[in-house]
Amino acid sequence: MRMTEKDTSSGRDIREYQCSACGHSDWEDSGPALWQILHDDREEFEAGKARQAAPVPEPAPPASRWSRFVGFFRKSR
Repeated sequence: MRMTEKDTSSGRDIREYQCSACGHSDWEDSGPALWQILHDDREEFEAGKARQAAPVPEPAPPASRWSRFVGFFRKSR
């Protein structure tokens, strides 16, 4: 059998083989294509950098005594 086609455009590594003696053809799906794995990894890396760079806003301090009293019990959960 010889490989007649290799397709990775769908993000999967799909190869088609054909027997030169009888003409029988078969295909094999080897899983995700290398470019797809690298692309997904890069997107995950960029998203992680963006999450780390984003400032975490601190809540404003309570204005009234009642808010401070209720806020004390919210923090203890």
